[in-house]
Amino acid sequence: MIWTGSGISATAGLPTWAQLKARLLARLREKASGGPAGDKEKVLSVAMRAENEANNWRAFQIIRRDLGQTTYRSTIREALGPPATIACPEVYRLVWKLAPAGIVNLNLDRLVTKALGEVFPGRLPAEFSGQNVSGHLHVLKSPRPFIANLHGVAEDAGSWVFTQTDLRKLQESKGYQVFITGCFTATTTLFVGISADDGAVGGHLEALTRSGIDTGSHYWLTDRDDPKTDSWAEQAGIQLIRYENGNHTEVIEFFEDILRFVPDDGPSAPPVVPEYTTLTSPVLPDAAQLLQLDAEEIRTMLNVHVKKLMEDESPESYSKYDEFSKSYDQAIYRAWYTSAASPANKLLGFTLREEIARGAFGRVYRATTPDGREVAIKVLLEDVRRDPKLLGSFRRGVRSMRFLRERQVEGMVAYLEASEIPAFVVMDLVDGPTLSQAVEARHVDDWEIILKIATEMTSVIRRAHGIPERVLHRDVRPSNIMFEAFYSQPDNWRVVVLDFDLSWHEGAHEQSVVHGVLTGYLAPEQIQIVPGASTRHAAVDSFGVGMTLYHLISGTDPMPAQHRHNDWGEVVKQAALRRTCTEWVSLPYRYARLVMTATRDKQADRWDIVQINDELGRLKKALSTPEQITSAELLAEEITARCGVKYVWDDDKATAIVRLESGLEVRIAGEETKRQLVAKFVWSSSGQQERKRVGKWMGPATERGVAKLKKAGWKILVGNFQKAMTIVIEATLSVEQAAASLSNIADGISQVMGDLAFD
Repeated sequence: MIWTGSGISATAGLPTWAQLKARLLARLREKASGGPAGDKEKVLSVAMRAENEANNWRAFQIIRRDLGQTTYRSTIREALGPPATIACPEVYRLVWKLAPAGIVNLNLDRLVTKALGEVFPGRLPAEFSGQNVSGHLHVLKSPRPFIANLHGVAEDAGSWVFTQTDLRKLQESKGYQVFITGCFTATTTLFVGISADDGAVGGHLEALTRSGIDTGSHYWLTDRDDPKTDSWAEQAGIQLIRYENGNHTEVIEFFEDILRFVPDDGPSAPPVVPEYTTLTSPVLPDAAQLLQLDAEEIRTMLNVHVKKLMEDESPESYSKYDEFSKSYDQAIYRAWYTSAASPANKLLGFTLREEIARGAFGRVYRATTPDGREVAIKVLLEDVRRDPKLLGSFRRGVRSMRFLRERQVEGMVAYLEASEIPAFVVMDLVDGPTLSQAVEARHVDDWEIILKIATEMTSVIRRAHGIPERVLHRDVRPSNIMFEAFYSQPDNWRVVVLDFDLSWHEGAHEQSVVHGVLTGYLAPEQIQIVPGASTRHAAVDSFGVGMTLYHLISGTDPMPAQHRHNDWGEVVKQAALRRTCTEWVSLPYRYARLVMTATRDKQADRWDIVQINDELGRLKKALSTPEQITSAELLAEEITARCGVKYVWDDDKATAIVRLESGLEVRIAGEETKRQLVAKFVWSSSGQQERKRVGKWMGPATERGVAKLKKAGWKILVGNFQKAMTIVIEATLSVEQAAASLSNIADGISQVMGDLAFD
């Protein structure tokens, strides 16, 4: 999320807050010069007091009172000028190219709205003023971008927030407090062209930080370079990104660098040695002597030696480890021998009880710890140590899992212990099936359970992406999703994610590794080199999640590159529609589009995990409590779907479009800004031969349609027919009315369609 201030608009010739204050003061002094002598001194004194007031909120309060409401408003409007004639600063366009969740705009000029139209023609945001923020809290969970004009827009003086009184009223609003808290806790915030230490901007963030609430990472792009700024930023939890004073070229370069960014390579992960297992052994004998011992003794001695060798994790120790691996190659090979049969079933103190799974990468055993606790141990194939890429992948995965464990990421099956000789990991034993097993057994049989699985799965991955190390999974597929306590607590199971073996985290060096055969769950850039795409990008997980969501509804595994097939969209749609949903009829359509958006071939075009997770959350709420839905676009599509007609959804315009063979076109749009639905019916004659036959019915049909819409609660804006054989009916309905009576509203729309069909 991005906060924008007057510093950006100033590059287009618009005034900064200080310059706007100067204009108002000049107008105030003009007023004094033309007034009575007695008032002149008084007004000039007021102007001087306002000029010396460092707090602009109080200064504007003083100026507005003595300048007068009419002059005050006209001066501000003149200063801002008509936005249509002002060229958008490049920074605004670059901001939108970052695809933010939304923009909190403190300017009245609405250039940020104009820039969105230039970057994404036709795309409609959810736009609202600060005074209406309480009615738009749902936008924080919507994948559609929002523009929150917190301090109002130039066209509506009643929305302006310039004075201390205006600001206090806004900040005391419960809806504003919830919205701002949600913004800071749910997103990464970048302040641009703004004084973040202004109490109206960063004050709320500072208060949250003081309260001990971890709001994540936030940044301030600024040209300020003073100790006071540094001190405030540290207290508020904001990291500074500096550019040279007044150098807007550097600001543009910053955004261009971000847009081109590919994570830099960092140091490779170190060899994996046991962290907690207490191992003791005598001094390591030479390789020939070691081979005379059994496998457990060999691996114990090898790991004790390696643990000492890697204590400082220095480059020298890495070199010594490589030499050690060559010298003891045959012994390391022997250390890989594992069995669940006694007495050869010991593995560095753990006891292997039975083999419970086998795959292309290794075996999984049910095992017990030295103190009797039941665990799962995954032993990778010996081939791992022979392949530098596979070995690097294993090391990176263990390191990532340790990050997740240290950050206490909920829903992740943590590694309790790990070793490289042999390569194995110890995990909690999950009492439940994998997602693929559950789907095959037909446990996933309705939309409620599908959305439970989908939201919990994406929430875990979202949390992993959100920690400072930015851990990516990079191998999301049904076999890596499990249902914990599915058998022991059938009414209280939860989704957990395991196997971050392909994972990447900030600072990781190793490249992606594709194990075994190609799979439809891996993003295209993981299988082959794609110009402009990185295997170390969060959109890799978006692709895996999207294909896993497809598996949930289809019960099949996607074929490699199936997302590139011409019929992919139809395949996904039909799989979703086979599972009807009476509670929220449009849910299968939206779910199918979500899969399509997550599995786009171009990496930059995919939704990120936050957007996917939020959309799934909205669908889950629509399914469970449809009467509480306040999103205009969700309601618009749902009403259309309940009409039982074929429709096309225009995502940019948040509009459902129905075209009937009779020539009738119906558009039902959701206007988030006005918190309303707009229904428009247009029928045009298809030829002269219809004039006599249809003309006499046009008037009565139009009147009936208008009457039915009025009865359902719609406000009629247009309702007429013309001699040119055209009918136009346009009406609006509040989101509250729509949510309260979805079926009745849909029935009314269906009846009007029937009246205007002229079949």
